[in-house]
Amino acid sequence: MTVQPAAGTAVDGGTAIAVSARRPLRVCFISPLGYGLYNRSSGYPFGGAEVQFYLLAGELARDPAYRVTVLVTVQERPGVESSGALTVVKRQGRGRLARGGLAAALSAFREMLAQLRAIDADVYLHAGAGVEVGAYALICRLLRRRFVYVVASSADLSEADGHVRGPLRGLFPWGVRLAHAVVCRTDEQMRGLRTRYGCEGVLIRTGHPLPPSAPALSARRKSAILWVGRMHPLKQPDMFLDLAARLPGERFVMVLMRDETHGSLHRSLKNRAAALPNVAIHEDVAWEDVGRFFEEAKLFVNTSTYEGFPNTFVQAAMRGAPILSWAVNPDGVLTRHRIGYCADRSFERLLEETRRLCASEPQRIETGRRAWDYARQYHDLERSARELKALVQSPELRVPA
Repeated sequence: MTVQPAAGTAVDGGTAIAVSARRPLRVCFISPLGYGLYNRSSGYPFGGAEVQFYLLAGELARDPAYRVTVLVTVQERPGVESSGALTVVKRQGRGRLARGGLAAALSAFREMLAQLRAIDADVYLHAGAGVEVGAYALICRLLRRRFVYVVASSADLSEADGHVRGPLRGLFPWGVRLAHAVVCRTDEQMRGLRTRYGCEGVLIRTGHPLPPSAPALSARRKSAILWVGRMHPLKQPDMFLDLAARLPGERFVMVLMRDETHGSLHRSLKNRAAALPNVAIHEDVAWEDVGRFFEEAKLFVNTSTYEGFPNTFVQAAMRGAPILSWAVNPDGVLTRHRIGYCADRSFERLLEETRRLCASEPQRIETGRRAWDYARQYHDLERSARELKALVQSPELRVPA
């Protein structure tokens, strides 16, 4: 959809209202896996979609025209917490909608309906494929509220039913079509949404806070080859160790977020890294502290099978680190903007490009400067937040009376 927002307006029950004249617009980010961002001591893992909601929710919460709630899923008792200006609602996860039979799914649906009614937001946002997308879309229709689906991964659109499995998998594409708007991070996602679902999306690029100054790019400040990600087979962290083994004269740093569902992969990776003297692993680093690793990175390496638009691409670019990718190159940004290199799923090409950039500091510095310029132009969090505000305020999201 094409959004032409009316300045300073919001929507409530089908009628446009002036936000400043009546009350803040109530926005709820549904972020089941996001609790670890709002409570650092919880130890809960999170992914890139959750990071984007965390950053955008924080930006909206600083604006008095919005009242922001984040709905997360936890294993312990439910409750409500504050995180700065945000209200964090903890819902106890049971997984009944995805794994149970019809009776369990109906029970979960009723619970979700009661939860969203209690939050009483004007707009609900959810990122990522799952059967719950259809449930949230229907609940919002029943409550005469608006639902915005946010594409989290290329698989959401390229795979049948968003790669969702199980007897209720059809709820996902149904929910995408029922959403009042679909947010895409790339032009490729916009085209994929149009092709698979016949929908027009809204482009809001991945955003991060701009550093206060241009990054220092000299070898004195940047000496490591960096990998950052969650412990998941799709991220292929073992490939990064393959690079380290082939380049023993370079220093490799991994920033890992543990995921208990992939414990065997974690153990094997740790054992192998221990035998490589040029590899250092840092586990469960707080989100606020990850930036310092990018500041010290002369190269950033991504080994994922697929992604949406990785937060790590933006973090690397904002700190002047060229990006080397095994497969992921959304919208061709690495080659089109000359900020890195995509090996098109060839390990040997990835190795050769890593070796080449390590050998040429002038080329590495020039690529880093282009990356910094690219990030400033396209991925400023303030810009992304302005575009999201325009979307949630738009009368085009009005629920029919």
